Amino acid sequence: MNRFFLEPYLITDERVNFPEAVEHQIISVLRLRSGDVVEVLDNQGCLYRVSLEVDLEKRSVIGLVMTQEVASAEPAVKIILCFGMTSRDKVEWILQKGTEIGVAEFSPFISSRTLVQSAAISEKKLVRWERIIREAAEQSHRGRLPKLNQPQDFEACLSSSAAANSLSLIAWEGDDSDQMNIAQSLLGFEGSSIALYVGPEGGFSNEEILLAKAFGCRVVTLGDRILRMETAAIVFPVIVLHDLGEL
Repeated sequence: MNRFFLEPYLITDERVNFPEAVEHQIISVLRLRSGDVVEVLDNQGCLYRVSLEVDLEKRSVIGLVMTQEVASAEPAVKIILCFGMTSRDKVEWILQKGTEIGVAEFSPFISSRTLVQSAAISEKKLVRWERIIREAAEQSHRGRLPKLNQPQDFEACLSSSAAANSLSLIAWEGDDSDQMNIAQSLLGFEGSSIALYVGPEGGFSNEEILLAKAFGCRVVTLGDRILRMETAAIVFPVIVLHDLGEL
């Protein structure tokens, strides 16, 4: 069934007012007609099943609310994926696949070895990234849209993570006396959010690992095989969600 995320003010207990862009998608792209049913989410945890009234002459669509329920596809534990800024294609792949598997928030960062060394992103790129997240969320039946944070430097990302999340894990391929596997890092976890750090193509430096540990990050391994950064960015949250029984 087709799904749409809409602003809450467009939804009442009885009616849904679709924006012009969504009306165009319903009529011209999906070719839905009167009587067809879609699902609408308000990004606040509610899902509405909506019957459409389509006026082809006026190119307008009205939705009549049939039922309302709690959206149930969200993991109970909030996963914040922090990853090094990289090429456009890799960022878009991480945003799309991360949304599909259940990541709740994306926090790109700039570190010493990231391919991109500027935290500035254009409005056009931001709009494209948010559209990718929205489309992936609708396709995968997410209950909420993941949040996309502005890129920031690595230390600022660590600082905000330490203050906001119950647990922070950083994946590293190097040797560290405190390093553990993911299952060990989650023993006794009863919090509500976990920040996961994935390094850039060149990996984290020793100094950055020490800095992460100073902010309370636990150093974990993803196994004996060295993964590409975009692969690690998906494997890491998948393992965590699986071990938490959330996948």
